[in-house]
Amino acid sequence: MRFELGRSEHVPNTRVPTWHSATGLQNENRRVYALFQAVLHNLPMSYTVLADRIGVSQPAVSRWAAGDARPSLEEMEAVFEAVRTEIDEVERHLEAFGSVLVLVKQALELYRSAPASADSESQIRRIARRLSERLATGAPEEGDSLR
Repeated sequence: MRFELGRSEHVPNTRVPTWHSATGLQNENRRVYALFQAVLHNLPMSYTVLADRIGVSQPAVSRWAAGDARPSLEEMEAVFEAVRTEIDEVERHLEAFGSVLVLVKQALELYRSAPASADSESQIRRIARRLSERLATGAPEEGDSLR
């Protein structure tokens, strides 16, 4: 077989499968990408962190967010998983913080409202013990961050 520069063989009836042709969303793919861009514009992490987590370059993520490039289905799935994992972690820390905050508020209210007595001291010790337990099991150490 002889190849000539500038000519390629054409394979008839070859289809390149894409997610939008497989779902029949050829005319709706802009909406899918718009939803994807909304996710990118509201990330709980930087483009650099996201890029590192899913194995692409930060400029690639920036191009997706700007609409200058379109990710593959696999890349969109990777973004989804990375963002969902981050949100789960944020929710876990937020829940722990909320329970600690409730205990701190209870102790402060009791301290402000009750005259010093054996009963109020006992209540404050119970709250302090619950607070210590909660901090030991759910709160990150000082200086820890989610990233």
